This record gives sequence, C-alpha cells and structure tokens, in this order.
Amino acid sequence: MPVAALQVGRAVGLAAIGLAALGVAGCGSSGSGGPSPSTTTHAAGHRARQAQAGAAAGALVAPAHPAARSVRVPILTYHRVHAYATELTKSIPDLTVEPGTFYAEMTALKDAGYHSISIRQLFDALFGGAALPSRPVLISVDDGYVDDVKTILPALRQLGLRGTFFVITGRFAEPGFVNQDQVRQLAAAGMDVADHTLSHVDLRTQSPDALTAQVAGSRRTLESVLGHPVAAFAYPFGTFNDAVVAQVRRAGFALAMTTQGGTTASAQAPLTIPRIHVGRAETPSGLLSVLGGSASAPSGGAGG
Repeated sequence: MPVAALQVGRAVGLAAIGLAALGVAGCGSSGSGGPSPSTTTHAAGHRARQAQAGAAAGALVAPAHPAARSVRVPILTYHRVHAYATELTKSIPDLTVEPGTFYAEMTALKDAGYHSISIRQLFDALFGGAALPSRPVLISVDDGYVDDVKTILPALRQLGLRGTFFVITGRFAEPGFVNQDQVRQLAAAGMDVADHTLSHVDLRTQSPDALTAQVAGSRRTLESVLGHPVAAFAYPFGTFNDAVVAQVRRAGFALAMTTQGGTTASAQAPLTIPRIHVGRAETPSGLLSVLGGSASAPSGGAGG
C-alpha cells in the first residue's frame, strides 16, 4: 500500500476510535491543533530561562532560538505486544501486535540496515546538527503495559536495538502495567523512559490545575522514580491545543510526540513531532515499505 494512503487510513481509523475509547488505557486518535504565532515570543523567553536552569541539571533543553533544521527520522509507535487472545484487559485490537510479529518486524529493521536511536540523539541532531547513523529509526512504545519488560525489552536486547517507552505514571500500581522497579529496569537496560501523563486523559479537556498535574506533576513523579531528568513526552490520544503545548513547554519537556503521521521532525516544532503508528495488521515487509524499503534505499539523517 502507498505510504500516504497507509498513513491517512491509520489516522482516520484511529481518530474514529481514539476518543470513543477514553476509558481504555490506549492511545489512538490523530493529533490536532498546535501553537499559534501569538505564543512564539513568550515561548522563546521561557525556553531561555529553562536553558539556564536545565544546563546544570543535565536536562535536555531546547535553545530559545534554534536554527532552522529538520531531521528525517521515522518514529514508530507501538502500544501492546501481547497475544491478544490472552489479554487480561482488552485493548483496542489494532493496538496489540502479536509477539512473533513484533520480533519479525524488529528483525526486518535490523536486517535492512536501520539503526535505532535515542531521544538524546534526536535532540542533538535537531538542535546541534549532530550526525545520525545511516537509516535512523526511533522505536517508541506508549502506555506502559507490562509487555514493555516481559516481551518488548527482551526482543530489543536480543537484536541490539533501543526503544523509548512512554509510561503513565498513575498506573504504576495497576495490574498489567509496569511498576516503578520495572521502569528502572527499562532505564538500566539502556532504554529511554519518557512521560505519557498521570492518567492518560484528553489533555484538552482538563482545567488548568488538572493539566499541570497531568503534565508537570507526572514528569516530577517519573523523574523521582528514575533519578534523572525526563526529556520527552507523548500526548494521550495524540490530542493537543495551544494550552496543552504551552503546559508541556512549561513543564520542561524538550521533545513531544503526536500521533500525526510523518517522518520529519523540526527544530521549530519540537513539541509536535509526528510518528508512524504500527498496527496489528502490519507485516515486516509492509513496515519496510512504509519506511522506504531495504538497505539499498536512500538513508535518512540530519538535515540543514
């Protein structure tokens, strides 16, 4: 299937079910909205203050006036990697990839010459022009299901790949989700652990205080668990607006991921980075087709 058609189909399908499933612990709708031009001056000043405070703490802080730069890095989005028939709490079917399929997809990426990258590598490429490996890809996993440590982590480690796990901090004590020790296990294995809010709600519907708790409060919780700064965030259901993006910026996140389809991140829009949803029906060959084919195809990397 052509890439454009595949991405559009996914976006439409997920938009139809994502908000209808607010009670389900899963992402799924396409993102909407974005910062308006009127917020630019205020945002730049805030980023400058963050840069001074964050440098000493080792946090990744976007510069107040970044150079115009874009980076082509496909960011894959998974949710559950589990045998759907045995799920304790049923997810939206398209959000569950069978373990054998996931392993085959990761193997296909490796065999095709793709190199998984970290949040730090993406940040350095965007804001510092740092070189990326040939055929870079960022593998992200949303929602913090226990699959992260039971299924996904072993597969990634066996293949020498790296992942970024967006966890929901208010679910550390819930059955079926990673707990604090497992979050630390992911980090100790060399994976990135990033934030996906306190309780996975549509952030556009929250009061100012509730929005702060969901974003800044969740970041503080995750940082206390990990013992180091957390740089990246993913919007539940992919939904956001000006107020939500402003809160994500105030909370100190350097990068934020949407569910909007695309493969190019921009230093001018680091809090609305597109990703590629990988659904249940995807195949290893289909995934390679979405990304641009086998190792003989042109590679992506840092752009000017």
